Amino acid sequence: MNEHPETALIEMLKGEDQRKTNEAFSQLYQQHYESIKQLVRRNNGTDEEADDIFQETLFAFYTQLRQKNLQLNCSIQTYLYSVARNLWLDELRKRKKKVKLVETHTFIPLQEDHLTTMLATEQNQQIAKIIRLLDDKCQQVLVHFYFDRYRMKKIASLLGFANEQVAKSKKSKCLKKLKTLVEERRHQFEV
Repeated sequence: MNEHPETALIEMLKGEDQRKTNEAFSQLYQQHYESIKQLVRRNNGTDEEADDIFQETLFAFYTQLRQKNLQLNCSIQTYLYSVARNLWLDELRKRKKKVKLVETHTFIPLQEDHLTTMLATEQNQQIAKIIRLLDDKCQQVLVHFYFDRYRMKKIASLLGFANEQVAKSKKSKCLKKLKTLVEERRHQFEV
């Protein structure tokens, strides 16, 4: 059985084996980071901003795959580029910069419901950035619990915790850390 590489990559991301998920993210980074970096850099952005846009793009892609069972009608490259392009345009609009994007790849216009889901609200984007400030284990626990809707027993098994109670305790501590970080940055959410 000769599976298409992109199909295999998507299955790795949808699967429950954390090693395969990490491997898939590593492949996405190796294959697609440079094109996103070029897009951001050629359009008034820095390497750090390119990193942020790429992380947000991967997060949106992963969330779409896990929550909505996304069916791609284009290549992963085209989809990621399109998401990153929209995120960067949104960032430039926030800065009130009017620029015509210098395109480095083809893109697809995203349907409004996909765009709305991915971009959600400014507040959700800020919370996603704050979540990335947490250590890897905390990020994994919270994503598995809130996004993947896994039970504590499964999270304990996936992340190598001794039992369900240890996973619950870790989730509680991570949530407290997250709330503290959100509270420290509360002024960013005020309109």
